[in-house]
Amino acid sequence: MRAPPSTHVRDAVIGPLRSRRGCKTCKVRRVKCGQEKPSCLRCSKTGRKCEYEGPNLGTFSSTPATLSILDKPLSSAPDTVWKERRAFAYYFQHIALFIGGGLEVDFWSTIVPQICRSEPAVWDAIISLSTLFESPEPCPDIAFLRQRDVLLLNQYHRDAISWYSRSMSQVRQRLERGDGDVLVGLVSCILFMCIEGFQGGAAQATRLYCQGVQLIVTLRGQIASGVVSSSKAAWLEDIIVPIFIRLGATALNFSTVPVGALLPDVQHVLTQGFTSLKSAREAIVLLLTETQLFQRVCLPHLLKSDGFQPPPELVNQRLALFGRLKVWHAAFTDLMETLRMKGALSPQQMSTGALLLAYHEMLYVMIGTSTCQLETANDAYLLQFQNIVDQSKFALGASARSDGSQPPLTLELGISIPLWFTSLKCREPKLRQTALSLAGQAPAVQAFYKVNTGARWSHTIITIEEVCAVAMKSTEGLPESTNQLQYSHCEDSDISIFGSDLGSQPSTPGLEFVPSPYSVDSDVDAGTAVTELVPEEARIRPINLFRVQDGFPPGTTDEEIARWSPYREQSFLHYLRNERDPISGAWKIAHGFTPIDY
Repeated sequence: MRAPPSTHVRDAVIGPLRSRRGCKTCKVRRVKCGQEKPSCLRCSKTGRKCEYEGPNLGTFSSTPATLSILDKPLSSAPDTVWKERRAFAYYFQHIALFIGGGLEVDFWSTIVPQICRSEPAVWDAIISLSTLFESPEPCPDIAFLRQRDVLLLNQYHRDAISWYSRSMSQVRQRLERGDGDVLVGLVSCILFMCIEGFQGGAAQATRLYCQGVQLIVTLRGQIASGVVSSSKAAWLEDIIVPIFIRLGATALNFSTVPVGALLPDVQHVLTQGFTSLKSAREAIVLLLTETQLFQRVCLPHLLKSDGFQPPPELVNQRLALFGRLKVWHAAFTDLMETLRMKGALSPQQMSTGALLLAYHEMLYVMIGTSTCQLETANDAYLLQFQNIVDQSKFALGASARSDGSQPPLTLELGISIPLWFTSLKCREPKLRQTALSLAGQAPAVQAFYKVNTGARWSHTIITIEEVCAVAMKSTEGLPESTNQLQYSHCEDSDISIFGSDLGSQPSTPGLEFVPSPYSVDSDVDAGTAVTELVPEEARIRPINLFRVQDGFPPGTTDEEIARWSPYREQSFLHYLRNERDPISGAWKIAHGFTPIDY
């Protein structure tokens, strides 16, 4: 793992801070003004006349001014300048410490504020994001409103959108002129994705992500040719690329993004253990990304006829992923023991450790079932699902603010992903519902996806499976095609989606968990799994979300195309289901589609 970039690296990338409200003399001389009143220190020492423009507005570095400016609500701001100053003060006090989690404080609290003071586009993006953070509730699902041509924006959101539009225009103009710093453009891109996530603009955020990846690839080419300095190269690889890989790992759950272009050319091999929880996190993010990409490679093979046997190359890749996960777990265990020897673990270390363990357990299941055709293979991993649920109760503290509440958005690894995975793959009713309930306690937006989107996805799948299971248990034959199920089964409110009594659920005292047995010698045999909790024929495997106007996925019948074509703006969940031939007993794949609000 690379060492964190030093201060001189950051300074080399960002450059000196420019005075936005310094005295006239310092501005003319192009030197940094200390902004002391009534005469700045530089002018006093050199005997120059010191004058300021306009009234004394103070500076953002003044603690009393920052505190007092937050005493008044944004809605009472008398003018645009005051609104901007207040929005930045809110960002610095209430967002920078939490948006990236406890492992990214330096980037959000130091580097981004430094950049925004010399880059107007970043400044505008920061205050736009800050305004949405402070007032996320009045418009919780702009995508929902957009589909219905309804506009319900208050003054907070009108200001945020105005600043966002101004920021995008500035970035676009600088890139077109060719005088923009690519690294500043990448920081702006990260902020833009956050803003789109708040607005429910997952599709727009995905496009921004792809543009950001292209910028990184271009910059890497310039680095290889010696055009870019080594300090900028280190800043790119140590700070920006890990953020993009982490965002891409989350995005792969819902869409196709080119995160693979950012991965190392050679397999990441852990040889010296971890020096920090941050290095452990970066390593498991790489494993998460590669595992999801491996699953996509496996999918076409799983869609083949009965009797599928994974080719040797897939078996070897699966074993290699298992081996690397085992090495990660050993290194993580050593790290936690080292931290304990230095003293009691802090609440932040406890919750971050629990978060990483939850991801470890999820990856263990994902790798173990990656070459299995039947969904019942997941039943062999109830222990891992229980571990995910137990660790998630502690992991929620990793993103919590000082008052215990969750920020409305986080770019850190979120616990909602392992919980969402559990709600999809675990068919034990109590664990499944608990996972969905805990997900409702996580930050509302993970990366640039709303947790409600995943909840609707899970709720839709659970409803379809339960309806089919009940039908199968009440009749001798197979149920009617689930393609005919209407979304009316899944129109409950968000509260009912997340609703479950957690009071009777077990808790884990401390950072302990049942270790995963690394038996990588053979594939999981679905026949040896626990008694089927939901019949295989009733289980579905979600594939993707799509809109009719973007085209139907492979496997769609002419009848289904004719049925759903009129609903061009509607989003659909495409899923697969295994059906057994009543005569031959062979399994075959059936495609299913159901409407879903996205």
